[in-house]
Amino acid sequence: MTKKATPKIYFILLFLFILLTGCSTKKASESAVSPEAEAVLNAMFTAPNDDLYSLDSSTVIGENSTADSENAFANSEKILENWNKLVGKYFERDRLEYFVSTYGQTYLSEAAVNNTQIAVKDISLDSKTDDSETVLVTFKINKEEMVEKIYFSYDQDGLIKDVYPINFK
Repeated sequence: MTKKATPKIYFILLFLFILLTGCSTKKASESAVSPEAEAVLNAMFTAPNDDLYSLDSSTVIGENSTADSENAFANSEKILENWNKLVGKYFERDRLEYFVSTYGQTYLSEAAVNNTQIAVKDISLDSKTDDSETVLVTFKINKEEMVEKIYFSYDQDGLIKDVYPINFK
């Protein structure tokens, strides 16, 4: 090899290394569940969790006294505050409250009502685009293993707009 060819070969090898390293990093992030989705799913599918759901935070219309209703409202405000501390930074403004009041507490409430244990076993990516991802969460309710497909959509800043199960909407 001539002395003139050696720098060219090193340059080509360095270029290929940078190119391959850059592509592999991008590919890994495209195949991984976002930290935002993972945090939300762990909150949703780990129960019982009295910080994120309490039977004392709900009332039955016509069956509870005014004092019970006021107590339930205070408890629900505290629970929303706990959700906000845990995953609020990942949501668009005002979307966390909507999420918690619709689907966010589904499994937590089931665990509280039925006195069951729910634990996340695995979280994996099903599909991903620039503004959404669909995630498969495998979890156990007592000893029964289940899989739920959850859809996340994001705004231009990467904040969560919507979260819902695919078969739920």
